[in-house]
Amino acid sequence: MEGLRKTFLAAAALVLAAPWLAEAAAPRTWSELVNSLVTIMNAGAVTLITLAFVGYFYGISSNILKFGEDTDMAKRKAYFVWGIIILFVMLSIWGILALLQNTFLKA
Repeated sequence: MEGLRKTFLAAAALVLAAPWLAEAAAPRTWSELVNSLVTIMNAGAVTLITLAFVGYFYGISSNILKFGEDTDMAKRKAYFVWGIIILFVMLSIWGILALLQNTFLKA
């Protein structure tokens, strides 16, 4: 079972790295290197933000039917409020990084 897990992780790493490896041209300038790293990080950020939205809406949908009950009411309200705050912070940081990239790295 452990060998299968290692094989799966190696295959997943290869599949995720394939587009980057297929580029086959090393960056010639600092700007090209940073742009390629930012592109990879943007793909990860989009994935994380999508997972956060899915998780938040799953939590809302599972708790919305229980909202009238008195048990754990404060916990449910805190879940909604903190979920919105976390999503706002994630999107804000992503926007600030895009602004910095467009300001300093675009020629």
